[in-house]
Amino acid sequence: MSTRERRSAAPDPVLARLPVETARVALLRDARSPRLDGTDPARVARLAEIVDELPPIVVQRPAMRVVDGMHRLQAARSRGRASIRVRYFDGSDEDAYILAVRLNVSHGLPLPMRDRLAALSRVLQAFPHWSDRRIAATCGVSPGTVAARRRRSGDERLHVNMRIGSDGRRQPRSAAAGRQAAAEFMRHNPEASLRVVARHAGISVGTALDVRRKAAHGPTCPDPGGDRPEPDAAAAVLRDAAARVEQLARDPSLWGSEHGRAVLRLASATLGLTKRSEELADGMPDHARRALHDVARACALVWNRCGDRVGGAGAAAPPPGVPDRPHRPPEEENGEP
Repeated sequence: MSTRERRSAAPDPVLARLPVETARVALLRDARSPRLDGTDPARVARLAEIVDELPPIVVQRPAMRVVDGMHRLQAARSRGRASIRVRYFDGSDEDAYILAVRLNVSHGLPLPMRDRLAALSRVLQAFPHWSDRRIAATCGVSPGTVAARRRRSGDERLHVNMRIGSDGRRQPRSAAAGRQAAAEFMRHNPEASLRVVARHAGISVGTALDVRRKAAHGPTCPDPGGDRPEPDAAAAVLRDAAARVEQLARDPSLWGSEHGRAVLRLASATLGLTKRSEELADGMPDHARRALHDVARACALVWNRCGDRVGGAGAAAPPPGVPDRPHRPPEEENGEP
């Protein structure tokens, strides 16, 4: 049994509370597995050699359908076993499928990406009110992948305004939707407490207070906010930086030296990241976010130190042909967008 298989043998928290029982192999029905290609004969043969060491399979009762463990069941059948250890799961067919996907994602034999995406489509159709993160955690994909699949779908049922996270709490699809729901609720229930409003709209008590304060300063409901993006001051800085890199790339003293070319490549790659930073960040799996956050901060620190080091006397005047400030259209110079 491999290290990965031993690690994955630890029961799921949901299953750990279920007792281990014995079932007759002949009574068990094959699973509606998320594995599109079915079982792998080579893996079945390998498991047949260690069938007594394998963890119990999961069976949906009363249908006696296997939820998880088809390879183990096939291994037991190949050895002519009359019985096998099981944990019985009591739930609907959809609940059983969700459990099967979740367990197979973290198995010793993880689901291929093709199978995960197929599972994503089914889960999204069955539970459109689940949050992107909850579906992503179930199917072993990134939240960005779920959001993209939801956006591309023409099914209006998938675009619900209120989502339910893994913790069971209802969350608005956007700040604007939550504020709008709070404003409407306050209009019809002026005496409701902030906690009641927040619970109804799926927002924080502080946001509910802000909505109430804005409503008190005008005859109409407050602007729900969130639909118009805040002006991004960083965008102008990034445009300037991109223009400067283009100018520097025409400087022979830079593109003609190894160090200069290396800096230009790194600067171009970093600025290229800004065009996709939100998409890439949203597409990262939850387990990697903390580490990637630290990496991003470390990269920013390196660039700051590099900037401080080159910002000495050599930065006092630009080289010939490179303006101190890149050319910008007149309307930008006047502060107009």
